[in-house]
Amino acid sequence: KGLDCSALVQELLKFNNIYCPRDSKDQKKFFKKKISINNIKKGDLLFWKGHVAIALNNKKLVHAFGARKKVVIMGIKETIKRIYSKSKLPLLCVKRIKKL
Repeated sequence: KGLDCSALVQELLKFNNIYCPRDSKDQKKFFKKKISINNIKKGDLLFWKGHVAIALNNKKLVHAFGARKKVVIMGIKETIKRIYSKSKLPLLCVKRIKKL
């Protein structure tokens, strides 16, 4: 058991009094403001098919990763490469949360 990626994002945002849907596909639809990967800031959400992470700054992110759903901090570039190399899933988009 553990916390999956979308539940982690939902809980982090709930802690900051920000509503967030439960599933990553719904989170991707709910948050509208797309931004460039070159402009990532703290609180931005990074989306892959079936996965989401939250940026800690422009170099690091936090997400629930792997079969054991461990919450880990990783480099953004490293994570994008790792997810693509293991699952062939490209980063779909980055969304900004207005209130953060």
